[in-house]
Amino acid sequence: MTNSLVSIVVPVYNVEKYISQCIESIQRQTYENLQIILVDDGSTDQSGVLCETYAEKDQRIKVIHQQNGGLVAARKRGLECAEGKYVGFVDGDDSIAPDMYQVLTNSLEASGADFVHSGYWENEKKRAVNGQRIIELLDKERKCKFLKDAVLGAECYVSPSIWSKLFKANLIKESYMQISNINQMGEDLINLCICVIKGRKVALVDGAYYHYRIRPESLSRKKTIEGLKDIIRMYEGICEVLFSYGYDQELASVMDRLLWNNMLKCIDRIGRCFQVEKFFFKDMDILKGRNIVVYGAGRVGRDYYAQICRYTECRLVAWADVFPEQYNYPNIRLYSMKDLNSMEFDILIIAVKDAETADEICTQLVEEGIERNKVYWSEPEIFLPDAI
Repeated sequence: MTNSLVSIVVPVYNVEKYISQCIESIQRQTYENLQIILVDDGSTDQSGVLCETYAEKDQRIKVIHQQNGGLVAARKRGLECAEGKYVGFVDGDDSIAPDMYQVLTNSLEASGADFVHSGYWENEKKRAVNGQRIIELLDKERKCKFLKDAVLGAECYVSPSIWSKLFKANLIKESYMQISNINQMGEDLINLCICVIKGRKVALVDGAYYHYRIRPESLSRKKTIEGLKDIIRMYEGICEVLFSYGYDQELASVMDRLLWNNMLKCIDRIGRCFQVEKFFFKDMDILKGRNIVVYGAGRVGRDYYAQICRYTECRLVAWADVFPEQYNYPNIRLYSMKDLNSMEFDILIIAVKDAETADEICTQLVEEGIERNKVYWSEPEIFLPDAI
C-alpha cells in the first residue's frame, strides 16, 4: 500500500449549495494523505467563506482566493500550489466516492502509468469504463491509434473529463499549463491529448467513483452562439497541440469529424429551428406500403421521425419512447411503450445508435407484448459532408 501525497485541486465559483458536500466527500476518502486545494475564483456568494470554515478544522485544506479568471485559470493556480506526487481534480459542485483516490493511487503505483482513468456517474446515469486494463503508448503509431479510438473518435471510450483521472504531477503540470485561459470548454480534451502524446502508459480502472452534477445554469452557455465559439476555440486548441507535436496529418480526418459532430450538437441545443439531421434510417425499402412506429425520442429518433414523415410510401402511426414525459416536441404527441399494445402497425423501428441498447429495448418491448417479428433495428447511417 502506498502513502504518496495526493494533491486535489478544487475550483470553486458560486457553488455555496454544493461545496459542503464536495469538500466532505474528499475529507471522507479512505486514502488520507491528501493536500486539498480549494481555489475560490472570485465567488460572489458564500462559497469562499465556507471554504475557510472547512480549512480551519482540517489542516490538509489550503484555500486560495483570487479574482475571477475562469475554470482554467483556477485549475492552473491550484496546480502551482500542488505538492503531491499525484494530482487529481474535483469540481466544486460535484462529489466523489470514499474509495476513489485509494483505488486510483493504487492503480498508478501498481502499473507505473502516467495517468489513470475511471468511470463516473452523470447525475444518476453510470458511465463506466469497459474493461480494466493497461495501455502501452510506446510510439507515435500507438498514440495515434489511442487518440483515434479512445479520445477523439465518435465512439471514444475514454472521456476527456479531467476529474475522472489521477495524474503524475509532473505530467499534468506540464500539460495543463500549455492550455490557454480562453478555452473555457473542451480544455480537458486538449489536456488529455497532450497527456497521451507525452505519456507512455495509461491505466483504465473498471469502476465509477466520481459523481458529476449537471446543472441547468451550467448548460446555458452551450445553448447560445457563444457555445459555437467555444467549440471553434476547442478545435483550434487541439489542432495547435497536434501540429506542435507533429500529429496533425495523421489525425486530420478525425479532427474534422470531431468539429462537425460537436457543431451539430450545439446547433441542435440552440433551437429546433436549426434542426440538422445527422442520423438516417438506411433501409427505407422495407417500409414501403407499411404502418410504422418509431421507438426512441432521442437524437436518432428525432432524425428518423423527420425522415420518415417525408416518405410518402409508408404511414407513420406513432412516435414512442419509454419516458415520453421527458421530451417536449411542440405539436407532436409522444406515446409510451404501453400505448403500443392498442395500436395496429407492421414495423417498429428502434431508433438508437448501438446494438446493445437496441437489444435491451427489444427485450422490454417483447415483455410488454409486442411481437418480436415486428421489431427492427439496424445501425443508423451517419451523414457527414463530402469534405469530411
